[in-house]
Amino acid sequence: MSAARKPRQGFYGWRLVAAFWVIMAINLALPMYGLSFLNVHMADEFHFSRTTLAIAYALFMAMTGLPGPLVAKLIEKIGIRNTLAVGNLLLAAAAAAMATIVTTPVMLLLVAGIAIGTSDAIGGPIPAQAGVTFWFVRRRSLALAVVLSGGTIGGIVSAPLLEQVVAAANGDWRYGWWLIAACGLLASAVSLLFVKDRPEDTGQSADGGVEGALEEGMPAQAHNVRRRVHLTTQDWTSRQVLRSPAFWLLMLCAVGFSGAYVIFLAQGALQIRDLGYSLQTAAYLLSAAVAIGLAAHMATGYLGDRIDPQYLWVAAMACQATGIVLFAHANHPWLLYSSVTLLGIGGSSSMVCMVTLLGNWFGARAYASVYGLASAVQSTLGAAAPVLAGAYYDRFGTFTPVLYAVGIGCAAGAVLLLALRPPVHPDAPPGAAFPTDGTLSPN
Repeated sequence: MSAARKPRQGFYGWRLVAAFWVIMAINLALPMYGLSFLNVHMADEFHFSRTTLAIAYALFMAMTGLPGPLVAKLIEKIGIRNTLAVGNLLLAAAAAAMATIVTTPVMLLLVAGIAIGTSDAIGGPIPAQAGVTFWFVRRRSLALAVVLSGGTIGGIVSAPLLEQVVAAANGDWRYGWWLIAACGLLASAVSLLFVKDRPEDTGQSADGGVEGALEEGMPAQAHNVRRRVHLTTQDWTSRQVLRSPAFWLLMLCAVGFSGAYVIFLAQGALQIRDLGYSLQTAAYLLSAAVAIGLAAHMATGYLGDRIDPQYLWVAAMACQATGIVLFAHANHPWLLYSSVTLLGIGGSSSMVCMVTLLGNWFGARAYASVYGLASAVQSTLGAAAPVLAGAYYDRFGTFTPVLYAVGIGCAAGAVLLLALRPPVHPDAPPGAAFPTDGTLSPN
């Protein structure tokens, strides 16, 4: 009995989750709020226009995902641990450059937009989530949710922290960037000291078994896992994933939820003001959406190991569809509060479901490549969606048709997810399809 418990007590996976959490809190949150808050001070000193600041932020958002396929190749070459270290060293160098040599709009775009955005892609979610898929199967959804919460909680802390640092330095914004540079070095050190690429590197297996203990009987990824959560038992290659219609249908669903969430975050305050509420109310509600989203985020992570994330994602996108339509005409406070609650729940839950489902359906081996491409698609549309929505408003004076269109897209995504069937590996024997009667099989 004691021999059977020992591997579980010594399982390194949860310590790895803690390391990933710290890395995500630094790599995701600090640069994002640095660009939002510190760049305002830089604009005052160097007379950057609002257009320049907006382009820099849009570049940053795009570069957090566009290099995704290249990051996957880097992970294949040097591993998860070293990729994280390199990405956060780049963050430290770019933050130091922001504090010292960035004085012109062109330098701002190159460093704040491209360099810091790329450091986020290399040193943040893509390698961290790939690591989780190798270490966890039965608790994959929960582990991914905990890791992703680092960025959310880090975001809650980052803005007041940077504000206090600048205030303590008598308004010198450079100290904020120096803090980010130091934290980048810390994240790189955490990567090198605590990150292990795969459980086999420590003589363990996913979920805490001793290496080789699951080889007999069913495959390791299917061992002791409830059948109601679909988990692939075969390794997919990147090429096989890209040839699977199921992957591209999932990407269509991802476009729907990311468009709704990013438009809400970027244009939500303006819409709330246009509905007749104060900007103070808008700020409160956007903060409330983040807090509600964090709670939904963790709840989805817990449930995603017990209920298939495919169906949780259906519910999340239904929340977004309802919330975004209510948000278009939230003339009464209860409609506004309801819409913000639904959007917070739907956006955060959808993200957890998507990253979990990619691992569950296509496995750990291809995860970095799969999520890298998904991240590229999401970041590109995420950067474009609020710009297009703003352009529509400037021309027609309303967001309402845009919000309706996004709501229809989310509803269509929910229907598609409900009909979608988990993909069958190309090399699987006949009759190996997952039993989901009455659903669409894209393979």
